[in-house]
Amino acid sequence: MAQSKDEQIIIVGCGRVGVALAQSICRQGHQVVVLDCEARAFDRLGPDFRGRTVEGDALDHDALRQAGIETVHGLAAVTGSDSVNIVTGRVACHLFNVEHVVARVYDPLRAPIYEMMGLQTVAATSWGAKRIEQLLLHPGLQSVYVAGNGEVQIYEITVPDSWKDRRLSEVVPAGSALPVAVSRGGRELLPAVDFLLQPGDVLQVSATAEGASILRAHLPVDRKE
Repeated sequence: MAQSKDEQIIIVGCGRVGVALAQSICRQGHQVVVLDCEARAFDRLGPDFRGRTVEGDALDHDALRQAGIETVHGLAAVTGSDSVNIVTGRVACHLFNVEHVVARVYDPLRAPIYEMMGLQTVAATSWGAKRIEQLLLHPGLQSVYVAGNGEVQIYEITVPDSWKDRRLSEVVPAGSALPVAVSRGGRELLPAVDFLLQPGDVLQVSATAEGASILRAHLPVDRKE
């Protein structure tokens, strides 16, 4: 039985990011085609990879056609070159009408320009910096989801004893954070702003960096003896 269109993904670039992405998507049961100009790069995929590989230049339309770009659901351009990634993404979007295209960019300053062109981008440098910042400045807040390049994250907090019977609105700063869910006793709840917290509740909050700082200020400080 032929696989449906929404199961077909092309990954351009077989470096570390491309390999990890290809293996992950393949494990989820989707059909993956990896395109790279170096045949030796495919060795990184390992013997368990069940997708297809195409040796060719991503800027060559024939190579893209060989990879199946005319019928795919999505394409990720993750080579080591911003220029190649962006040109490939634009070709996929505007020439082949691929519905879902994501391009990796190394220079975060370029990302807004590419997004104005209608391309979704991921700037690994910005994301990594935001994640390191969170670990350094906001310990006690576990990041469980990152939106965009890290400007907004979803944090998970185990409610401490000092927050007992405090209203959600007292600890979640309006304007820079929003409550997402509370887990209590094995049940997931959508809390209102007057929800009373209890120790051991697991609170998920969507917050900017400013909101995370305010949340962190409300958390008790661990002191070593």
